[in-house]
Parts: sequence; structure tokens; C-alpha cells
Amino acid sequence: MVPADFIPFFSVMAGVGATLFGLVFLIITIRPEVTDAEKTTVMQQVQIASSYSALLNPLIISLLALVPHTTIGTVTLIMGAIGLGNTIIMGVSLLQDASNGAKKLRSIGFIIGSLIIFGFEFFYAIQLTIWPENVSALSNLTTFLVIIYLYGVLRAWDLAGVRQFHLRELYLPFLPRNIEEILSDTPHAENPKEASKLKD
Repeated sequence: MVPADFIPFFSVMAGVGATLFGLVFLIITIRPEVTDAEKTTVMQQVQIASSYSALLNPLIISLLALVPHTTIGTVTLIMGAIGLGNTIIMGVSLLQDASNGAKKLRSIGFIIGSLIIFGFEFFYAIQLTIWPENVSALSNLTTFLVIIYLYGVLRAWDLAGVRQFHLRELYLPFLPRNIEEILSDTPHAENPKEASKLKD
């Protein structure tokens, strides 16, 4: 049974999760083309799947945590395993689709980040399954549930096509030209005219 001190937290998480999950449906309503597998890229398909997975994960855990006389160890273990499985499947698809250095680096970053998040969730789920009264493991789990929510929001933000700031925009100008060409989405040009032609 979840300690009474955590009930308000899971109540808020359940409400926030339902709202955020509706955000994905809103984005799909605004941009229905993202659901067409023939018109979307592998990255967009992964963004949709990862958004659903990341937002649904804490929502289900939070709802079941509110059920009287139940423990969340088993359901968290299942949701963590699903998260890890989806990450591996989506990671393989991204790596197979990656055609240049920049895409491969982003794909690897996505895979590592997701494995860390869902890996810790799975780890604390094992502890709660073995020791349901482990308050420390439950407290740590709540932190990662919030992180998973934030991760889901970021993936939905990407899906919406909103322009974002990328760290590589800071360090690319300081790298040697040959390395910059590998990491950049567009090849390096000798002058601005050539660069504009490449973009066109």
C-alpha cells in the first residue's frame, strides 16, 4: 500500500498525466499528417511512440497507486519493462534510418537517455516489488516519474515542430571544418553563396 504521504503526489500526477496525454491528441488533431506512416519520417514516428509511452507510463502508475490496498511495485516493473523494450525497438529503427553523423549522434543520445530514465524506473520497481514498504525507493521513483513526464513533453514539443535551441549550434563553429561537416546537417560551404545553394 502506498504511504498516505504520497497520495497527494500521485493524485496530482494522475491529473497532470491525463492533461499531458491529451496534449498529444491535440497535436495530432492540429497536424493529422504525422499519423500517416507513408508521409512521416522514422524520427517523427519515434516521436509519436515515445510521447505516448512517456506520458502513459506515469499516468498508469499514478492511477493504480491511488487504488486502496495496492502496491505499485508490479505495475511499475511492467511499465518500466515496456519503456525499455520500446526504447530498444525505436533505437534500432533510428540507427537503421540514420544516414549521417548528426542523425546517428542524435539517435544515440535518444537511446542512452531513454535507457537511463526507464532503467532507473525498472531498478526502483524491482526494489518496491521485493520490499513494498521501501519508502526511499518510492521517493526516488517519484522523482523519475516526473522526469519521464518532462521527457514526454519534450518529445511532444518536437512532434509539434517547434523550433528549438540545440547545443551543437554553440560548439560547431569552433570545430575543425572536417568534423563540422560530419556533425552538421548540411555540408560546409566555402562561402555564403555556396551555403545558400546547398540549403536550397
